[in-house]
Amino acid sequence: MGIRLITGATVWAGPACTPARGWLLVDGDQIADAGTDGPPPAAGEVLDLAGGHVLPGFVDVHLHLTQAAWYPHGGDAWGWRGLEDALAAVRAAAAADPAAPWLLFWDAARWRWPQGRLPTARELDQAAPGRRVLIATADMHRGAVSPAGLAAAGLPSHGPARDYGDDITRDRRGLPTGELWEAAFGVALQGALTDTQAHAGDGEGAVLAAQARRCLSLGITHAHDPYVPPGWHQRMLSLRSATPLRLSWATGAAAGMHSPAPGPDTAPDGPYGDSGREVKLFADGGDRCAIQLPSRAAPGLLRGAIQQSARLRSPGPLREALRRKLIVRPGHVHTPYLRYTDADLARLMDAYAGAGVRMRIHALGNLAGEQAARLLQQTGVPPALATIDHLMLLDPVTVDRVAATGATVSYQPGIIPRYGDMLTGMRVDRYATILGGRRLLQAGVPLVLSSDHPSGPVDPLANLRAAVDRRFADGELQPDQALSRPEAVRAATATAAASLGAPGAGGLQPGQPADLVICDGDPFNPATRVTQTWIAGTVAWSG
Repeated sequence: MGIRLITGATVWAGPACTPARGWLLVDGDQIADAGTDGPPPAAGEVLDLAGGHVLPGFVDVHLHLTQAAWYPHGGDAWGWRGLEDALAAVRAAAAADPAAPWLLFWDAARWRWPQGRLPTARELDQAAPGRRVLIATADMHRGAVSPAGLAAAGLPSHGPARDYGDDITRDRRGLPTGELWEAAFGVALQGALTDTQAHAGDGEGAVLAAQARRCLSLGITHAHDPYVPPGWHQRMLSLRSATPLRLSWATGAAAGMHSPAPGPDTAPDGPYGDSGREVKLFADGGDRCAIQLPSRAAPGLLRGAIQQSARLRSPGPLREALRRKLIVRPGHVHTPYLRYTDADLARLMDAYAGAGVRMRIHALGNLAGEQAARLLQQTGVPPALATIDHLMLLDPVTVDRVAATGATVSYQPGIIPRYGDMLTGMRVDRYATILGGRRLLQAGVPLVLSSDHPSGPVDPLANLRAAVDRRFADGELQPDQALSRPEAVRAATATAAASLGAPGAGGLQPGQPADLVICDGDPFNPATRVTQTWIAGTVAWSG
């Protein structure tokens, strides 16, 4: 490849990712030198990028590539306005593709529907008799499944649904309605994806490769899937050999993403692509996240639900709010949605840490974050073996506990443009810090910016901007929690690589791999686009 010089650009150089006009020298697969003063050195090849920007390659540590790859093979439910749209789409899909093993629909924004609920199994069966149907909500923790789909996944379509407890919604007679949560939803989703992949046959590799190319086109040089079933590791190794994209993944329960992790003895041997062995643990859920708020929040949350119902002219949001369990205690209220007892989670942490398996812990609510941090510290898990994902809701006590562990936090400010209206409509922002990047950095927490795609936007440039401006359609979400531009770039690149023990932790500096992104302008300008993605000194994508 020889020695190549990139000049005329703004380079976000070094581990601090500080932007400055300068040059970058690439020798083979590594950064050889970088500078801002004096004339650049001679090189066999010169790339003049007048007005362009060069950033380290984006490392997305929470990108569900193996799920997102199949989104084009299902329907987009984001624009549905209620049950009528949902059932009409199911009828149309059933008629259009009679051979499909499943009719899949993604991204249902249920909270905007006047009915405030998903279709029942009976309604889905009436729309598509005998067909396997799955409608997933936008957070991928909840969905609606038809009777045929429930049966195919081995879930009860009639009779008491005791095995999964509250993860299978039941009517007044104790019969399943078709609404699934968390572990039960994960089982149905995993079955649907497995059947859909089998139906694709030899085309499965092409579907995954297309998603990898999309990542490269957005400047992602390393994609880390936070959950891959143990039986799919060979597929990921095959994809890794077929794409220049650096690729790594975590494992978990074979039954589905949200099921309890079985312990390190069942984890496949590593490494898992371009990173070490990792497991996904769920301290709480999605809609059913474990939060603790001051007592005054209870009437405030109820008022928010009433106002949302008034705006939609339907009792749906109020009905949904009243379904959520809320425990009132002196001084605070909390939701009882922790997925593990302290004893069970501590036992798992100790076992995985003892086997050298890194843990990626889903903790959306502050109560789950506090539990995860407290038990990480109690069991003595080294910081290199723990990442806490999401921490959407924060309070000072939880921040201090997380900081004391030394663990990395991976958060997703890119969801603010999409969910900011819902979060403020529920009034949660009045009682807790939401996506508190600034608060975490000030506490000394290693902070990583990731996408959680397909639940969040995959475009790293959009996620950078959201971390800095925190805007949504009707305003800004707690702007005091904004990151500076270098902080955002560092969180999406160098710190992210460090959290995986992967190449690129030093940013664009001598001795580091030449993983970089070339943009046609300032990355924080909405009009800016990625023009080239380099991995190990080779142009992996150009457009």
